[in-house]
Amino acid sequence: MPTYLSGIKEFIASWDDPFVEEKEGEIIRESAEGHINTDGTTACFNSPIFTRYHRKFKRSLEAGIRELATILILKFNCITYSSCQGHFSTADAVMRQRYVGVIPRNDNEYQKIKKLFLNLAEQTNAQIPGSCVRLWVDEDQVDSEECSLACLHLFFVGVDADEKRYFTDVEIVYKKLLENLSTYPQG
Repeated sequence: MPTYLSGIKEFIASWDDPFVEEKEGEIIRESAEGHINTDGTTACFNSPIFTRYHRKFKRSLEAGIRELATILILKFNCITYSSCQGHFSTADAVMRQRYVGVIPRNDNEYQKIKKLFLNLAEQTNAQIPGSCVRLWVDEDQVDSEECSLACLHLFFVGVDADEKRYFTDVEIVYKKLLENLSTYPQG
């Protein structure tokens, strides 16, 4: 299902601008459970997105996905626009699985990132065959008032409904993925 992101062209154009200015309404709050979003609640799915040099960028990344997002940005020059560390279900929200979303700048970059994600998913999944968490690459699009752009997501998908097992295994898969990324040639 496509995501709507207002001002996507401006976001991409300012991604590498070290002098990006703060905009009104760019509020982030954190819940006790680690949800970082506009409301700081378990039920909120909205959050402002920040470019890599924005002073709130690092604080907007949840701890369980921060290292992956940082590696994708610094080592592979990716534009990340969405992520989640994954969260247990609550009375007002369903369980959320871990993922990171990337908007490629052009078709060539799209193909490189897709290949990177597919190779990492295949390698990591093969190294941990008994895990209930599998890496999955999703091809999607981001819609805006001015255009639609292709995007890619790397999901940590649970293959059964056991949340406790998912959150135990997701850490194992995440660490293995980071290890694999450390030896992967720079993009």
